[in-house]
Amino acid sequence: MTDIRFDLIMTGNLASGVSREVAISKLATLFKRPPEQVGNLLSGKASRIRKNLSQAELQRYRDAFNKIGVITKALPSSTVTTTENVTAHSSVLSLCPNGTLVLSDDERQHPPVAAPDTDHISVANVGESLNDEHSAPPLPTPDIGHISLAPAGEDLLSSPTSGPVIKPQIAHLSLCGVGTPLLDSKPEIKYRPPKTDHLELQ
Repeated sequence: MTDIRFDLIMTGNLASGVSREVAISKLATLFKRPPEQVGNLLSGKASRIRKNLSQAELQRYRDAFNKIGVITKALPSSTVTTTENVTAHSSVLSLCPNGTLVLSDDERQHPPVAAPDTDHISVANVGESLNDEHSAPPLPTPDIGHISLAPAGEDLLSSPTSGPVIKPQIAHLSLCGVGTPLLDSKPEIKYRPPKTDHLELQ
């Protein structure tokens, strides 16, 4: 059975977070070409870089491009048309890093954005109140018939009613002499020191 061969395709896209200028500089070093000649390879369009590669050769090239951050894909070479061989060697294919743009902008579908339905919406006239249906009921007028205004300068607080002054009874009180103790004397408590004759220091 003929060994399956592959073509290496550069998608023209970079992995997420990879600088285009840095990638062009590394590609120029890899291809040994000026940067302006390899810049078109990262324009978002697919280009065939190598053809008729073995599985080992293909993996070696893809590892080099992955280190740079360039997204590639492998396709069976045009000389191989049997479905059996293509399926048997599908293990050489790998997933792109998370967040990688696999499709170019031209390859993506851009469905039209449906306009919102605004038939039920109307515009009120200038100055029109928007809260007529939910306005709060008017507050009742407070009853102030019992309230009157005092003349200017009148004291609004009534003076307290003066009553007879009651003198305290102090005839039974007397002053002690200077130095007289005011509290009853307490019995003296004598403390005995504890016995330590039976204790020894180790």
